[in-house]
Amino acid sequence: MTRLTIRGADTAQAMDEVLRVLGPDALILSTRQHRGLVEIEAASADEADLTPAPRPEPSFAATLLSQLAARRGGAGRAEGLPPHLPRRVVLVGPPGSGRSLLAARLAAASLRLADAPRPRLIAPRPDSLTPPGVLSRHARLMGLVPDRPVWRPGQLPTLPAPAPDEVQIIDLSDLDADAQQPDALAPLAELPGTALWLVIPTGLHPDWHDRLSATWAGRAAMIVLTRADLCPPTADDMALPEQSGLPLGLIAAGTGLLDALSPAMTASAPAPEPEPAAIAAQDEPPARPRPDDMPAPAPDQEDCDVAPRLF
Repeated sequence: MTRLTIRGADTAQAMDEVLRVLGPDALILSTRQHRGLVEIEAASADEADLTPAPRPEPSFAATLLSQLAARRGGAGRAEGLPPHLPRRVVLVGPPGSGRSLLAARLAAASLRLADAPRPRLIAPRPDSLTPPGVLSRHARLMGLVPDRPVWRPGQLPTLPAPAPDEVQIIDLSDLDADAQQPDALAPLAELPGTALWLVIPTGLHPDWHDRLSATWAGRAAMIVLTRADLCPPTADDMALPEQSGLPLGLIAAGTGLLDALSPAMTASAPAPEPEPAAIAAQDEPPARPRPDDMPAPAPDQEDCDVAPRLF
């Protein structure tokens, strides 16, 4: 009997090659690290029937799935999700806004709901050679395999209608910028049950707020603020609903998949607690002199140095 040994730079790459060569029914016989690579020994389903393999140890993915399934059966509606998810959610926004992680978090939250449809992750790619991205790695932890349809420039998106018991979560991070413009997504947005969610990281420059508001006003259904743990929402962030006419639905923070989404507060961002100037002066080191010809950054830039720089 012939067994295949697949090597890859990491586990995700090696597993993708196993799925491509042997299909989803492949049996994983062993996994090990060798000379900086991940080696996976696998057999096809037919070969696996001929040679019984020892029962594998429970993996992290299997453990997480069992925990999610148990909570799904007894838990109520998750507080971090809107009352009703649309049948098809399309995540749009600037590069680096965390859309792939948000898609995985929405899928994880849906898995925990007792009465929610099963999530179906879709990550379109511009060509068949595009490697798996962040969403594929997160999805593997939950036992999900994202659909990877090829959407070439100018091609109308073709998607199957969501099944009655599923919700489609679409991450467009791998597509070119032109393919993510509102005009290019118009055929997708017109499909029944489709809603565009505008994903914006906190702490962006106000010029980016103006640009995003002008682009997606009247086109998206709501705004999701991400990376709130790196930069607390600023006054400009909380003013986005009034500026764009889009409601603020969710705020995402942290690095994990679970319990990372919270409903947005309708009130303005909380003001920082006042601190006596004398105490602040003692605790803070003296400020470095700034050249006269260097423009002072906006307050959100100086206070949120870890926020993504998209300008």
